[in-house]
Amino acid sequence: MLLRNSPHKDHEKSSPLKSQGIIKDSPTERCCYTDALIDRIRHCFPADTVFKSFSSTALSDFISDTWVAFPATPFTIGYSYPFPAFTQSFFSLTGISYIQAMPMIWRVQYTFERIIEQKGIDLGMAELAEFYDLTTFGSHRYLLKRKAGEDHPVFKVTKNETNWKRRFFFVRRDSIPHGKDLPKEWATHAISVAHLKLTPAARERVLAFKRLDPEIRSFRVTVQDSQEVSSASATMSSVGKSAKSAKSASKFGIDDLTNIKSSRRKTFAASPSASAPKAPIRGKGKKRKTYEDLQGFPLLRQQFLNYFDEKFTEMETYVNQVEDQDRQIADLQQMGVLKDLKIADLEKELRATKDEAVKALINFDYEKHDITQDAKVSAAIAMYKIQLQMATEAQDPSFDKSTWDVEGWKARLAELEDEDEAEDIPMLEGGGAHKDQGGEAGGYGAAKV
Repeated sequence: MLLRNSPHKDHEKSSPLKSQGIIKDSPTERCCYTDALIDRIRHCFPADTVFKSFSSTALSDFISDTWVAFPATPFTIGYSYPFPAFTQSFFSLTGISYIQAMPMIWRVQYTFERIIEQKGIDLGMAELAEFYDLTTFGSHRYLLKRKAGEDHPVFKVTKNETNWKRRFFFVRRDSIPHGKDLPKEWATHAISVAHLKLTPAARERVLAFKRLDPEIRSFRVTVQDSQEVSSASATMSSVGKSAKSAKSASKFGIDDLTNIKSSRRKTFAASPSASAPKAPIRGKGKKRKTYEDLQGFPLLRQQFLNYFDEKFTEMETYVNQVEDQDRQIADLQQMGVLKDLKIADLEKELRATKDEAVKALINFDYEKHDITQDAKVSAAIAMYKIQLQMATEAQDPSFDKSTWDVEGWKARLAELEDEDEAEDIPMLEGGGAHKDQGGEAGGYGAAKV
């Protein structure tokens, strides 16, 4: 197994990693792919590949002229680097970094690579664009979305992969083929493949793909039998042949524990005469080696610790999310209480304002009534005074009625009322008044004397 470069050499070749600030929730996306996990996929890279030491604070959007980030997903499903032509064409066409591709993209491309290898269908980017649209899924990560109204071209590729955002590692660019040409930043621009036209030959390939058996068009994980195999033999040509299906290196079940057997136990079984190991006696000499000497147990222990660390991190994330949601609910409830109180205050003020308005209208009506009555009384008093004065003057034989300014009264009345209304009122002229109340009082009789 290749040994990792010493920290001193690493430091000499490295350049500082800088975050692009694309990842918003950085605590939940820090690297969890340890050196032990990298050792399990080391055979997927060329022999002289240099890996950067594990750092739990690293983020996948870190950029550097020296280091490039790789996701763990492609290497846990059967890929090796350099990637095959179809896969590399996709990244060259879109310009996105490997780390921006969500697991679904790797599964689709891996299935396409297997069909190209096994069925001899020369699929390319035009055919892929006929089946899928490339879309972003937040934070400039991308996935393939099937065309509207079409069936899924590749089956079993949409399953969820736990913690895939945290499973990544860094490789030194100058230690891998084409490393210096790989993108140094995440693609954040709109990506279009509208220029890809489907030729008649490409259309035939699309139809040939659709005619394939659903089992052939389904995603299947295949990994190499041995971790020690070189990257030269770990190519796509081995896909679909005698490769075994296996679980991800960082996951195992309880049933796997029963399959772990040590070389020491095998020796005991082969040699019945051999005595069983005695329990270590404390305080006397060196302790007998325990189960840590069993073959494969350190790796199993590391797997368990890594698995526990992942699950514990997930639990912390869920707890934090629950606490945040509780705080948000409490804040919303507090806002709701404050809103209800504010509404109650406003309604109280509105009712008080309405009561004041009603009182003001009632007072206005009373005042209007009083003013009207007072005006009527004053007008009546004035009229009666005028009539009494005219009656007194009419009863005086020596009074000259020519002193009455009848024309002036008519003019004044015309100013106060309309002309038509003024003409309907009886005119008081010397010696000729109608028999109204004022004439009977003495005006008309006085004219006859």
